[in-house]
Amino acid sequence: MTKKSGVEARDEEWFEGLFSRHHGAVRAFCLRRAGPDSDDVLAEVFAVAWRKRDGVPEHALPWLYAVASREVLHGHRSQGRRAGYEEQVARWRNERVDEFEDVDERLSAQSPVRAAMERLRPGDAEILRLWAWEELSSVEIATVLGISRTAARVRLHRARSRLEGQLRSLGITDHVSTESSSPPSLRRDRASEALEACHE
Repeated sequence: MTKKSGVEARDEEWFEGLFSRHHGAVRAFCLRRAGPDSDDVLAEVFAVAWRKRDGVPEHALPWLYAVASREVLHGHRSQGRRAGYEEQVARWRNERVDEFEDVDERLSAQSPVRAAMERLRPGDAEILRLWAWEELSSVEIATVLGISRTAARVRLHRARSRLEGQLRSLGITDHVSTESSSPPSLRRDRASEALEACHE
């Protein structure tokens, strides 16, 4: 890789390295939020990264997540694409019913977690996904959401507390830490399990 004045050149080799390091994580991020449109979103994220390569930070993953978030939001604003997405999700769910003989029991077990997540505000749910699924720190979450580090810490703290409260109100304790620490005591691994159950 060539360098200019001691600075890494943002050439094709640099871009290939960026893609190789981060495409898996970004694809998972897109798949969880864009479903069948995830590959289109993924392609656009890296197209933006190439066009704006001089502005991509050294620690690039949170920046890439921020681009992906904007692309997902843009896609959701398109009513035509949203209708197509909902139709595909409905079809996928019907296929899953045929696949599992015990589907009624399976969905019933997941419904309390889904109910807890549905009670949260969208902003709280998203910051929890960033924390649990993407395993981001509050500093990285700030980059993704375009907010200050202090705001990210406060919002994450409040979202964890709210989810823990919802889980407890529904009688769900498997995903909540029983340690005597002050709230929020919801552990990242248990939160991730809860969110994955809601996502399935």
